[in-house]
Amino acid sequence: MNQWLLWCLIFILLFVIPAKRALQHRQATVSKRNRLKRRKGENTMNELVKSYIGKEVIVWAGSSSGVTGTATKIEENWLEVEDKDGNKQILNTDYISRIQEYPRNKNGKKKAVIV
Repeated sequence: MNQWLLWCLIFILLFVIPAKRALQHRQATVSKRNRLKRRKGENTMNELVKSYIGKEVIVWAGSSSGVTGTATKIEENWLEVEDKDGNKQILNTDYISRIQEYPRNKNGKKKAVIV
């Protein structure tokens, strides 16, 4: 039992703690880079997101799951998304990894389903 505890402690000290610190360092570096881009005016995400205003979208920000709703407005670095129930969420565009128009059958035709 004593050896098992020792091996677990060694594993944590050699792998888990350094991995967690590396992740925090990487996140801080990305955040700092985004702040510098914003100061210089090089943030193009706002321009890209503006084309989705008024459309129903799915937005992935960071490692969280997607947020679904209608993109209502974008100000500075923040995107406001309103869902069907009227609840609003505000997302930082620095952390948006993917945005997509909600996939619907646009032309009203039903797609053929092969069984």
